[in-house]
Amino acid sequence: MGYDCTLHLVDEDAIREQFVPRLLGSSAEPTALDRVRPGAEDLWRQVRELLVGADGHAAAAAVSVAAIMFSASMLPYRYERGLALGLAFEAGRVFPDAVFVPKAEYAPDGLFTEVVAAHPQLGGRFSSGWFSGNYSTGLYVPAEHVAEVLAWVDEQLAPMTKGEQRKYRGIVATLRAAVDRKLGYWEATDLAVPAAGEFPGDPDLMWAQYLGNDGTPAAAVETAPASPIASVLDEIVDGFLLSHSDGKTPWVELWDLEAWPPRLSLQRNEFWVAAAQSPTGGWLAQSTVDTKVRPRVFGPILVDGNDDAPRVLPPKGPGAADLYAHECYFLGARPVVLHEVKTHLLRFGGMNVGDPLPGPLWLADSGVWEPIPGIPDAVVVKSVLGDAALPMTGAARLADGSTVLIWDGNGYELDAAGTGCALAFEMGAKRSSVEFTSVPAGDNGFFYLSNRDLHEIRRGGAPIRHGEAWTNVMAVRPGPDGGLLLKFGGNDEGHVGVLYFPESRTYIPLPPELFDDRDSYSALYWSRAADRIVVIGGGFIAVPVEAVLAQPRSAVPD
Repeated sequence: MGYDCTLHLVDEDAIREQFVPRLLGSSAEPTALDRVRPGAEDLWRQVRELLVGADGHAAAAAVSVAAIMFSASMLPYRYERGLALGLAFEAGRVFPDAVFVPKAEYAPDGLFTEVVAAHPQLGGRFSSGWFSGNYSTGLYVPAEHVAEVLAWVDEQLAPMTKGEQRKYRGIVATLRAAVDRKLGYWEATDLAVPAAGEFPGDPDLMWAQYLGNDGTPAAAVETAPASPIASVLDEIVDGFLLSHSDGKTPWVELWDLEAWPPRLSLQRNEFWVAAAQSPTGGWLAQSTVDTKVRPRVFGPILVDGNDDAPRVLPPKGPGAADLYAHECYFLGARPVVLHEVKTHLLRFGGMNVGDPLPGPLWLADSGVWEPIPGIPDAVVVKSVLGDAALPMTGAARLADGSTVLIWDGNGYELDAAGTGCALAFEMGAKRSSVEFTSVPAGDNGFFYLSNRDLHEIRRGGAPIRHGEAWTNVMAVRPGPDGGLLLKFGGNDEGHVGVLYFPESRTYIPLPPELFDDRDSYSALYWSRAADRIVVIGGGFIAVPVEAVLAQPRSAVPD
């Protein structure tokens, strides 16, 4: 747990000339607080009641809270989860080594001299420093001292990598705005409640990552809104963004990423957790229409479009075995599913290391699931958590459009007769907690990820590692000019990813500033038909391919 912190810009003249007279009753002129905060009159009344009481500390705290709410009603402020200078009271909590110590001159008393004159018990009771708890104010920095605080923060950030520095960009941006506009800076906790979507003031004034408005779009950026049911669980399937909702009405949408703006291609009253497109354009999905039942039960279906009734496929495998809900594929024209691996049974009984894990199943002509001939069982191995490890699975596409089924880290293709599969790619790929993605390599191979490292393999050959310095690759997808789009997880440079050119072993970095400068994006995609590089995060953000290719290329780091 931690504090919900807000970092505020403060117009000191407005506090003295508008807020204080309204508080003391010497002015009845409505302020920004009255205009945008429901129940503002009750807030004024509560603070005035404390002013006539004997508890000067409580009254000063209430005045400070009201003053920040007033500021939040007229000037931008920034939300941060557990990050504020008022939390930097011990080394390592906010900055790796340094401790921030406020000066006596930072006290906000100068804002409230008229309040203290009318209510002397508040004298010396205003504080600027550490938070006293939830729903409190903390560090205040008068406008004349903000530049020195910003300089101190910049000094702490200088030794950090670019990726590490991004964590502090909200503090830096707010301090810089205060310096540029000659405003004060004030921190608070829980005066904006993001979980409930309640803000003191106009929500449009608030900057926050979870609101998707904390970045600065680059000049060439184009944007398109996300679906109302979009979430961080959305995934890209065969060029479509799969969005789903398990709300009151189960709902699934497929957005065509080859169009700009992305086009809604399919919409159904079902909840899908996995999908695959058939060679003829239809869809295999693991779906349910009852999201209230516990545990939820998903089953495979085939559909062609928005309105056709689903063809319900058998929900069980051979011997009434459960099917794995979160993956499904096509091998040629045949739907493919996997057995469910009940990983907990290794710890709690019913499964042992070395036991067989049955291979993938395809839909036989008889209409039931059968093991795919030529694909052997895997064996149970222990994960680092002590459960049974899931085998490495997925599906890679070759240049001719055919599918390579990945099972237990190796690649299998249909045999010449189409009656089974044969081992064609000995990869030994390792699973990590990202979806399997791949890109064709020549006419007989593909690029893929193994344990978040990029590899290439050709039929009958051995895996080749690419970009050994890149150790947290989340996805590999086709890119323009013969390149690969690599989506990164956390990295020292703070890049969204890179456009990598395997032939020359060069790359173009894709920093957040190229898009709309957010802290994170869920996906990176090249829309060939629309000639754009698209990132997804709070909506769709696109940059023309020519703008990316115009960037300088660098040699891949060792």
